[in-house]
Amino acid sequence: MDLSNPIRSVIPVGQGEVLTVLARTEQALTGRRVADLTDGRLSQKGTNLVLRALVRAGLVLVEAHPPANLYRLNRQHLAARSIDELVMLRVRLIDAMREDLGRWAIPAWGAWMFGSAARGDGDDASDIDVLVVRPDAADDADAADDAEAVWDNQVDLFSAAVTGWTGNRCEIIEYRPGEFADLLASDERLAVDLRVDGVALTPRLLPRRTPRVRSRR
Repeated sequence: MDLSNPIRSVIPVGQGEVLTVLARTEQALTGRRVADLTDGRLSQKGTNLVLRALVRAGLVLVEAHPPANLYRLNRQHLAARSIDELVMLRVRLIDAMREDLGRWAIPAWGAWMFGSAARGDGDDASDIDVLVVRPDAADDADAADDAEAVWDNQVDLFSAAVTGWTGNRCEIIEYRPGEFADLLASDERLAVDLRVDGVALTPRLLPRRTPRVRSRR
């Protein structure tokens, strides 16, 4: 799945770009404005060609307001609901990941999506990176082997499920609570990514970083 614009995974690039722009607003837009909102992925000429094709297909409505035309998604079209769903695929993915984690037999201490998937700028070749904090209870000495097997199985099933939902490889890294606290207290790239772009997949939020106090001389 193209994580920056999921509709492109199903609909040709030009049409996908234009439909994504129109699906995200109820306002009528000029062709120039539609081109601008594709963030440079389509030229003005290319946008106009796509808009004309979508108008012929009935997916887009056009109103003449000289010297420009105004375009909007035809919300009454039978395909409009499907287009909205495609635009919202990244949100659906995050919801599905949260639901899966909520069913774990050994609940994760916490879990966050990070990297390109969290920023929303990945593509169909991008991994979906997830950091999972393993609770200390999963290492209970009284049933260490059983807990280990249960934990590893649910992590593997989650990774396979995410890949099945998207077609993107799901890369999971694990920390224990103490290790995770040390990570967040550091300036490592992963810690910065989590603080800036991390998407919480469990109710636990990232703790605020305690600012370092410089000693006075």
